[in-house]
Amino acid sequence: MERASTILIVDDEPFGRDTLGLLLGTQGYHLAFASNGPEALSQAAHLRPDLILLDVMMPGMDGFEVCRRLREDPHLADVPIILVTALDDQASRLQGIQSGADDFISKPFNRIELRARVRTILRLNRYRRLMEEHEKFERLFKLSPDGLMIVAEDGTILLANPALRWMVGSEAPHQDETSALAGLSLWDLTDPDCLGQWTMHLHHAASDPAHAVSVETIIVRLDGTTFPAEVTIGHMAWNGTQAAQVSVRDCTQRKQAEAEIRQSRAELAQAYDATLIGWVQALDLRDKETEGHSLRVMEMTTRLAKALGIRGEALEHLRRGALLHDIGKLAIPDRILLKPGPLTEEERELMRKHPVYAYEWLQSIPYLRPALDIPYCHHERWDGSGYPRGLRGEAIPLPGRIFAVVDVWDALRSDRPYRPAWPEEAVREYIRSLAGRHFDPHIVEVFLACQGRGQTQEQEPEREPERELEQEGPEHERENHRSTIHRGNSGSIAPMSTSAAFR
Repeated sequence: MERASTILIVDDEPFGRDTLGLLLGTQGYHLAFASNGPEALSQAAHLRPDLILLDVMMPGMDGFEVCRRLREDPHLADVPIILVTALDDQASRLQGIQSGADDFISKPFNRIELRARVRTILRLNRYRRLMEEHEKFERLFKLSPDGLMIVAEDGTILLANPALRWMVGSEAPHQDETSALAGLSLWDLTDPDCLGQWTMHLHHAASDPAHAVSVETIIVRLDGTTFPAEVTIGHMAWNGTQAAQVSVRDCTQRKQAEAEIRQSRAELAQAYDATLIGWVQALDLRDKETEGHSLRVMEMTTRLAKALGIRGEALEHLRRGALLHDIGKLAIPDRILLKPGPLTEEERELMRKHPVYAYEWLQSIPYLRPALDIPYCHHERWDGSGYPRGLRGEAIPLPGRIFAVVDVWDALRSDRPYRPAWPEEAVREYIRSLAGRHFDPHIVEVFLACQGRGQTQEQEPEREPERELEQEGPEHERENHRSTIHRGNSGSIAPMSTSAAFR
């Protein structure tokens, strides 16, 4: 439905305003009124009417002056103006033309003539605006760097601009014949895998003026090759029919740039990870008992995290954290780290600081800051008895809770110079006994279920065991290993002392 035309009636006499209102009010127009020149200028600026009926003889600012000022305003210069006047001399008409009036109506009004003049002026103005909009559209259509086409609901291409024709290979870019692809179907340019998507969006765009959508898709050139494109589909009325305007932006360069960025990031991440492995290997060279432990627990932790639904960047941060869980031990002196016998209380306290050393070292590295939860928190306990901060329950970051279970499993399932590896079932029972005290019960449940399916541990290769971490509690055992962990005559595992420490 066309918008009702707005007519501004300007007359200082109420009778004149009322008369014009009565004659035109039944014609479906939207009428506005002003009683003097300044008010007319203000109303015109606010409404931008389709037509102004302007009385000439007004006190202060007459109609000629109002007309001149309207023509000087670039936003109102093209609004049609009909001067309404009782003056019928040649000089007055000439003055009206010079001030910019489009037509004259003499008082008293002839009702039929008035309505006919108004209707004609409005039609001419509407046609002029449509032509201006059409010329503007054609200019933008031809000069747009994006491919543009107008498509009927059945997929027929009604119009295509030079940029689109160049994209699909129909002609050189300097040609401007917009009908070169006319008659072809949009389906000729559509990847078969995208047909359903295109059909749905095209139907909605052609039938719903409010519909607009942008999608990434594949465009097929006329020679059969393809390119990635960002396509915007919206409604457009074309030559009296409902159609869709389709904008196509070639994404080849952007996709290539994105691929290069991804490749660069991947290479940088590989370089970073190689550096991390180098750090871990340096720690392994320093303490042969832990050689291979970090890589083993990294793999097991990653598999357990996947079983818990962790994906994407969070999984990568967790993997790096597991690899670096003992990195703080680089700050522990050899005399303590490699001490063959029991640690003194002072030495034990220093050993307990290795998570803090890891935090202080890694938190200043942006790449590793998101991976800090494991190096900093893997000695915290579910019941709050762990260190360095004594966190309890879910206050312990999830990566730290995950790793704590894996760390103990790998330690007890690995041979040590001071004791052989525990049998798998004994370790399962031991870890299960600590659920709710040292470990998150849910993580223990998932871990043991996955371990039973072989999802958290590969077949055991020949590798050196780990030196367990410095922590009070029955799951860690280094300090008094010769007296607290032994096999009885039956081959069973004797319980560990609760005062034993495992670093």
